[in-house]
Amino acid sequence: MPVFIPQKSRFKIAAIASLTLLAIGCSRSMPSAEGGATHRASSADTASTQTTAQAAASEDMGFTDSEAHSHKGVNTNHDVFHSKAIEVPAGTPVPAVTIQVEADPVRGWNLYVGTANFDFTPEKINRESSPTEGHAHLYINDEPMYRIYGPWTHLPDLPGGTNEIRVTLNANGHESLTTQGNQIEDSVTVEVYDPSTN
Repeated sequence: MPVFIPQKSRFKIAAIASLTLLAIGCSRSMPSAEGGATHRASSADTASTQTTAQAAASEDMGFTDSEAHSHKGVNTNHDVFHSKAIEVPAGTPVPAVTIQVEADPVRGWNLYVGTANFDFTPEKINRESSPTEGHAHLYINDEPMYRIYGPWTHLPDLPGGTNEIRVTLNANGHESLTTQGNQIEDSVTVEVYDPSTN
C-alpha cells in the first residue's frame, strides 16, 4: 500500500536529512581515527548545506514574519528558545553536555557537543518530550542561533574579539532540561583575532 506523506512532513524529512548531511560533512574536516589524516569537505558545499539546514530548522519551528527575526541570516524566535523547562525526575540518569570548539582548517569553527544520558532525536522534533532525548540549542554571545541535532556542527566565522559559545540540552518540545533547578548547558569562550584592535 502506498504511503502518503503530506507536504509539510516531506519538508521536515528533507530538513532532517540536510542536518544529518551537515553533521557528516563537518566531521570530515576533523582528523580521522586512522592515522590522523584530515578529510576536508568543500567549504562551499558545507556553507550551502548549513544555510539550507538552518533555513529548514527555522521553517520547522513554524516561524511567521511577525514572530521571527534575523541573527546574521538565521531566523530565531525567542519565545521558542526561552520556553518552559523540564526537570529531570529523581531516579532518572541526569543528562550532561560538554562542548569543545576548534578552528576549522578551511573556514569557521567546528563545535563538538558531547552528551551523557541523552540521545539526539531529530526525528521526534515537536513530539512528546522526554528528559533524556531531544536536541540542543546553540547561543553565540547570548544570541539564539539554531538547533543542533548531533555531536558535530560547523560554525561560520565568529566576530573578532571574545565570543561565548553556549549549548543547552532541550527536549523534543524545545523545553530546556534542568536538574535541581539549573539548566543543563555548557559554554566555552573563543578568542578571535581582531586586526582592528592593533
